[in-house]
Amino acid sequence: MLVLLASIGLVFVVSWTLYEHAEAYIEDGDRLNLIGERLATDVRVLDGAAPATRPMLTTMLSTNDLHMIWLPAGAPPDSEPEPPRMAQLHTQLVTANPILARAQLRLHSGRPGKWTDVTGTILLADHSQIRFTAPDILRSHVVTRGLATATIVTLSVLLAAGMLVHALSMPLRALATVADTVGSGDWEPLKEKGPREVRRLAHAINEMQKRITHLIEDRTEALAAVSHDLRTPLARLRLRAGFLTDAEAQDAIEADIDEMEAMVGGVLAYLSGEKKRERSRSIDLAAILTTIADDVLDRGGAVTYDGPGRLPAHLPPLAMKRVFTNLVENALHYAGSAAIHLTEQNGQIIVDVEDDGPGIPEIELDRVTTAFYRVETSRSRKTGGLGLGLAIVKREVERVDGTFTLENRPSGGLRARIIVPASS
Repeated sequence: MLVLLASIGLVFVVSWTLYEHAEAYIEDGDRLNLIGERLATDVRVLDGAAPATRPMLTTMLSTNDLHMIWLPAGAPPDSEPEPPRMAQLHTQLVTANPILARAQLRLHSGRPGKWTDVTGTILLADHSQIRFTAPDILRSHVVTRGLATATIVTLSVLLAAGMLVHALSMPLRALATVADTVGSGDWEPLKEKGPREVRRLAHAINEMQKRITHLIEDRTEALAAVSHDLRTPLARLRLRAGFLTDAEAQDAIEADIDEMEAMVGGVLAYLSGEKKRERSRSIDLAAILTTIADDVLDRGGAVTYDGPGRLPAHLPPLAMKRVFTNLVENALHYAGSAAIHLTEQNGQIIVDVEDDGPGIPEIELDRVTTAFYRVETSRSRKTGGLGLGLAIVKREVERVDGTFTLENRPSGGLRARIIVPASS
């Protein structure tokens, strides 16, 4: 309604202004036709009058719109050429009044300071002259054609409507921004302002955000509590297994306990990172990667590092160490070796972790980063973990505005690529 009212009001104001100009244009046209008729009449009157009476007659025939003086036949003729800008006006006058053409009508623009005036001369039959001045005839007109009028009105209405729509849509853009953060845990309540419908929508989104936040917190706390409480019975089982006399049964039970403890540890690590985010700070990413590689080599693993000796970045250190440790451990578990490549290009840091293992089926590449998802064929529960390693990697990389991709290498094996901004 506001946009429509403003547009209609603008159309009214502009139309009124243009109407005033159109009236002035019509008025000027009528004045010009009237002056042409008066000049033609004056020529007839003065041609039939005695020369002695002509000065008095020209004085009597002069008005505010047309001032005339009579000059006898011996007066110097009008030798000044008629300017081209008077051609249209001259044609209009002589076409409507042919007697002016026979009287050799000549037109000139006014003197300096009076450029809107028109002056001219007319020869009578005895070669005497009538010199006249028509003031304020050449007034400029802002709009003289319907197409120009329609264009100006249309552009004005579009500009005003665009500005109003832009102002009214600001709350909607704020809604879209908040909607992008739904469920992320770092949202701020949306200001409930704007039209009534927008205020209701903002209130509904705020309430939805609160409910989603409570649901996530309740789920996280419940899973964390269950996972933490499982450590106590697992410790008791390990203690009781130590008293068994059957060595084979004891080894089987302890293997199951180790697997369950690894599962509990993975869940707790995933949930702890979900509830609390680590702040970014200046780190040496090359030092972190070389430390991970050295730790693996100290344990007898096979890992290589290819990259600069130092590469500063602004990232959360513990989260990044967990990310690359998970990728290296995955490569060691499924391929027995890992290769780390670190490069920096165009303000972006690229880290590739490659292996020579069996890879992942193409259809599963987009699914393996989902929490608790496992590829049953090659990474089953017997040979793999709980399905949280790659989910943690994806979550932490996206938190620093980076990208995480998995692809099978043409020569065999898997390539995990992480791209993060150098000044995240």
